[in-house]
Amino acid sequence: MRKIKAGAIQPSSVANVGQYRWGNPNYKPDVEAIIKYCIMPQAEITFAILEKAGEAGLDVVTTCEDISLSNAYIVDTTENNIFPEIVRRCYPIFEEKISAIAKKYNMNIIACYYKPSGNDIYNTASAFNRQGEIIGEYRKTHMPCDELFQVKGGDSIHTIDMDFGRIGVMICYDIMFPAMTEALSLMGAEIVFHPTFGYGWNDSIGEATVRTRASDGSFYLVTAKSYGYNIAGKSSVIDYWGTVLADAGYEQDALVWVEIDLDKKKQQPDWHVQSVISGQVNMRLRHEGERRPDLYNIICEEASHKYHIIAQGKEQDDYRNKLKDGIWHW
Repeated sequence: MRKIKAGAIQPSSVANVGQYRWGNPNYKPDVEAIIKYCIMPQAEITFAILEKAGEAGLDVVTTCEDISLSNAYIVDTTENNIFPEIVRRCYPIFEEKISAIAKKYNMNIIACYYKPSGNDIYNTASAFNRQGEIIGEYRKTHMPCDELFQVKGGDSIHTIDMDFGRIGVMICYDIMFPAMTEALSLMGAEIVFHPTFGYGWNDSIGEATVRTRASDGSFYLVTAKSYGYNIAGKSSVIDYWGTVLADAGYEQDALVWVEIDLDKKKQQPDWHVQSVISGQVNMRLRHEGERRPDLYNIICEEASHKYHIIAQGKEQDDYRNKLKDGIWHW
């Protein structure tokens, strides 16, 4: 039996960063100070909870999206733009620290942060094995428009083989696209990790979204969300029936985990009418076998309308001003 302890963290946000947080009326684009007072203190919160996960004996744990809240600087593409420098200077520090924690506790870690590749920056989830080695990466493929100001979308949906089984990753907005769930399921993902800032098109549908994705994909879904950011949602572990096995509630700096058995298949009772008729009690296998891909061509067609527009010039300035008056105003 492949029983593993899988979990997710729910970190709080660094308070009182004032003039060093973009959006503050007295904002100062001082890279050294921002890294010292904003970026690293935020990342340290995640490192501390990962230590707790190691002490609890977890086999695998996932961070939330963007462990340092570097995204606060993405929308500033003026002459004060410091986002690329923050990313390039900090990601090696993150990786060194996470690697050390993974190795110290003999624990797999899925960690999400911005990472450069050549001239591009990606929202990346790195899979660290128990020896602290990065054995796979996933780059967020479905990008909200504000993130595209300075971050490129990935071009691959794939799985990663860990020592306990096959995993997939969906980062934040990815989960709003059911086709990605179907793809990861067909690729054999047994657990999908979901580092995020929130989920659902609005508060009321959020939990229903993640529960439905887990059930549709017939995989365990482990969601790690930052506390309070975008409000909706909680870090949680959900099984392949869409049942929430454990969640972090609305606690700050929380760790949630549960032991799961990857060899326990998603099966209906053998007396269930569809199981009797089909001769197949395994729901995942039956779903795969009863699909009608010949009817799904429209899913793969080029979009007839392009609404994903990146604001430019005055439109971009107006957008930044709205953010300063709203969610980005600390």
